[in-house]
Amino acid sequence: MEENNSNSERMKRVFQGMQNSFMKHYFISEDVTEKFSQLLWENPKNALNNLFDFYDKTLDKAYIDSEGNNNRSFIEAECGGPHGAIPSAFYNSIGGIYPFLNRELKNYALGKIFGILDLIDFQSVQRSHTYYIKEPLLLSDISIASPLYWPGMDEGEYLIKKYNNLFCDFKSELINEEGFFKKDKVKSDFIVGYSLLRNDFCNWGEEYAEISDKNFLERVIQGIVGMRFAKYFKLKNLSEQEIEKINKEARDPDFYSRNQIKLNNILDVKISKGRLRLKELLPVSLHKKIEEKMVPKDWAEPFYFGFHNDYLLKKTIERYVEE
Repeated sequence: MEENNSNSERMKRVFQGMQNSFMKHYFISEDVTEKFSQLLWENPKNALNNLFDFYDKTLDKAYIDSEGNNNRSFIEAECGGPHGAIPSAFYNSIGGIYPFLNRELKNYALGKIFGILDLIDFQSVQRSHTYYIKEPLLLSDISIASPLYWPGMDEGEYLIKKYNNLFCDFKSELINEEGFFKKDKVKSDFIVGYSLLRNDFCNWGEEYAEISDKNFLERVIQGIVGMRFAKYFKLKNLSEQEIEKINKEARDPDFYSRNQIKLNNILDVKISKGRLRLKELLPVSLHKKIEEKMVPKDWAEPFYFGFHNDYLLKKTIERYVEE
C-alpha cells in the first residue's frame, strides 16, 4: 500500500513538473511576441538578422529547471523538437509584419526562418513549427519555397468535423465580430481559413467568405493561388541567367531551348487545369479573386532557398517534358 502511494506521489510530481514546464513556455512566448514584435516594427532587418540568436537563447531559457540545469538537448531529442509555443511566437511575430515588407525583406525573413527549419527534420517542422503559423502570406511562401514544410490541412478538417456541419456554432465559437479567428482558438488561421473555403471539406465557403475580414481573405486567396501556381509561372518566366545555369547543370548548352516549346505547352495545360480545379473547390463569389491572383504576384520563388536550386529546376523541367 505504501509503495502504491509512493508511486502515485511520484507520478503527481512528474505530471506537475511537465505542466509547469509547459506553462513556462507559454509565459516566455508571450514575452517573445511583445518584445520581438516591437523590434521588428522598429527595424525589421536588424531584428531578423538576430533572429537565430534570440530564438536559441529563448529556448535555452525555457528549458532551465529550478536547479539551473539546461535540459533542452535531452527534452528536444526525446520529443522530436521544441514545444511549439516559442517557435510559433517568433514566426507569428514575423507574420505580423510580413505583409508590409517588400520582396527583398520578405526573402531576407524567409532566409532567416529557413536557417532554423533546415536544421530540423521535415516531420518535426510540420508538427512543431509551420503547423502554428497564422499569416497566409508567410506560410504559403514557406510552402512555395519548400513544399515539404507544408503542415497539411489537419487542423481545418478537425475543426470542421468537430462542429458537425453547423457553421453558426463554428462562427460563434471561433470567429470574432471583425471576421478574424479568435487568437487562442485556432493555431493556423491560414490553414483553417483555406479549409473553410474548400467545398470538398464543407459547404460553408460562401458563408465564411461573406463574414471573413476582406484583407485577410485576400491574403488567403493569394497564398492558395501561389502554392498551386508559383512553380508553373516560375518555369514560364526564367531569366537568361537562370537558363544559363540550368543548361550548365544539364551539361548541355541547348537543353532549355530544345525543350522550351514543349515545356510551355505543358505548363499552359497545367495552369488551365489547375485554374478549373481551384474554381471547383472554392466559392463562386471568389472566382474573380482567383483570376486576379493568377497574374504572377509577390510570391516566394520556388527552389529559391534550396541548396541545389539549379538542379531542382532542371529536374522539374525534365520531369514535365517526359510526362
